[in-house]
Amino acid sequence: MRFVPLLALLAAASPPSAPPPSAPPRSAVTMRVAAPERLTVGDRFPVTLDVTAPSRSLVTGPLPESAGAFVVAGEKRSTRIRSDHVEATYRLELAGFEPGRQRLPVFTFLVQHGARRDTLRSDTASVTIASVLPQKMQDIHGLAPAEAFPNLLLWIVPAAAGLLAALAWLARRLYRKLRRIQELAALPPPPWEEALAALDAAPWREWLESGQVKRFSYTLSQILKRYIERRFEFRAVEQTTTELLASMRSHRTPMREEVARFFSKLDLAKYADSIPPVEEAESAIALAREFVLKTRPIQTPPAAAPAAAGPAPAVGSA
Repeated sequence: MRFVPLLALLAAASPPSAPPPSAPPRSAVTMRVAAPERLTVGDRFPVTLDVTAPSRSLVTGPLPESAGAFVVAGEKRSTRIRSDHVEATYRLELAGFEPGRQRLPVFTFLVQHGARRDTLRSDTASVTIASVLPQKMQDIHGLAPAEAFPNLLLWIVPAAAGLLAALAWLARRLYRKLRRIQELAALPPPPWEEALAALDAAPWREWLESGQVKRFSYTLSQILKRYIERRFEFRAVEQTTTELLASMRSHRTPMREEVARFFSKLDLAKYADSIPPVEEAESAIALAREFVLKTRPIQTPPAAAPAAAGPAPAVGSA
């Protein structure tokens, strides 16, 4: 009889060690531009942004760093969920309003995955925008024979000059109007309108029903922090709850006690992974909305026209 060593029996009986868990994939963004061969002022062309992020990540964007000579005329988004990551595609429609070789704006995405935050920026690209004026002049003909005086065609010269002056004036007005539209499109909306639109657009109930408590809590707190930062003009997005409350006291921000209760409930749900009841979640959203509505600037109604001097005559008086 042959004896097997004890170490060999133990090695054969022990189960194989499990492989170490793989790290979540890194976030990335790629940009694709499909501009036509001839692109003129005001023409729309598609720009596609593909964002890859780990599962259960919060993606905020796209945020253009500087619009420059372009305006974002449309945006569509689609999301595909994979086994270990999420693929989001943003299809934008851009339009340029300055001829020449123009550089596309750089778009920024903020990806929050647990305690890690990534800032993604798209690649740089350029397109050539042609003017709407004709590229070639008309053919030049030979000199016409001399005309006998008086030549009525000479009246066409001042008329054509006046017409060209009128066209130049109209073109200048059109150019200024387009520049004004571009400047207005580049301005962000007021902070209270941005916060209310974000509260209406987020799928709160869907996140709660699917167990995405951290995403619900983080998104709601970020909306309120961004509103506080833009409305009261101090840094609030990057601050903790304790730092934010201290900054609100130093800036004499109203409704500090309500905001303290609001963030204490969100922090409990965020870090304790406790799913709040639907009534409590809806009350948190309602509290954020109430804070925005009560702290937005009060719009004064227009003053009434002054009454005419003296009492109005009675109807039927002599």
